[in-house]
Amino acid sequence: MIPSIRQHRNRNLDLLRILSMFMIVLLHSQTFGIFHYGLPSGIHLFTLYLFRNLAIVASNCYVLISGYFLIKKGFNRKKVAYFAFEVSLYSAIIYLIMVIFTPLTFSILDFLHWVFVLFWGNYWFATLYLVLYLLSPFLNLFLKQLSQRQFQQVLIGYFVIFSIWATFSQLPILGMNEGYSILTFILLYLIGAYFQLYQLPFKWQSGWYLFYYFNSALGLTLYFFLVNYEDWMIYYHSPFVLLATISLFLFFKETHFKKTWGSALIPFIFGIYLIHEHPLIRTLLWEEWIPVYQISQYPLMNLILLGVSGLIFISCLLLSLPLHKLSTFLFDNLKRKLN
Repeated sequence: MIPSIRQHRNRNLDLLRILSMFMIVLLHSQTFGIFHYGLPSGIHLFTLYLFRNLAIVASNCYVLISGYFLIKKGFNRKKVAYFAFEVSLYSAIIYLIMVIFTPLTFSILDFLHWVFVLFWGNYWFATLYLVLYLLSPFLNLFLKQLSQRQFQQVLIGYFVIFSIWATFSQLPILGMNEGYSILTFILLYLIGAYFQLYQLPFKWQSGWYLFYYFNSALGLTLYFFLVNYEDWMIYYHSPFVLLATISLFLFFKETHFKKTWGSALIPFIFGIYLIHEHPLIRTLLWEEWIPVYQISQYPLMNLILLGVSGLIFISCLLLSLPLHKLSTFLFDNLKRKLN
């Protein structure tokens, strides 16, 4: 691939990372705000479902992008160590801030809990992402031994078992845990790796991928609104969600944007998740600081929800700037001392 084209596509996928993080915030505003306290009705409910079905691909996009890049990269111990260090630092600092500014009492056991937060699953995505990264060299070793046809067979078989069968049977023994599973992450990794290694057998204009993504969300919304809301249809491993994820990924991969401005923000984007999704922040955020459940009957409810999500996104991004720099500074100094 020509270097300029590769760099352009990388910047496009950076934009997808940024959009995905915004959609994650939007999803959480629904899950811990509106959905937790009762649903609106009429057009408000329809629009709420539509936003949810559009945003449900966000976490999947993050993992798929990782598979796309990691299949070509060697295992980097420094990146793994830094990722774990940054998550721990954010978590511990937030705990200390809450001790200072809220009635929360300091406890050494609690402090250690938040330092080693990756072990307890409080940040489910971060824990699974770390496990996936640790598995990536073994996945790469296996996948690179396969021919394209063998890779296709592995991918189709995995998809049939852990997406289609697991979704429609909902068998606990398959271990999908409603999509919150390393098996889901591995499936997304395989898909991303395939798109990196091989060309698609067909060539669509990028707009068709966006068309499918939007209509997939619209179809689910109509079903939820007219028939019944079914959680299992939008589990992360659901074929409906996976196909929508692939469509949005391919749209960004194949579209040539004239300007891509988001790459400079990428080091700070994951911090948005670490800040607003910290368990000590989450309850206060959605119940006291910004009680979004109170707007469920407002005429402009969904526009307000978008605005609130944007405000949280920007606020956490600004907080992430110094925290990320502090994390980098401390990690580099610690690494020098250990060396």
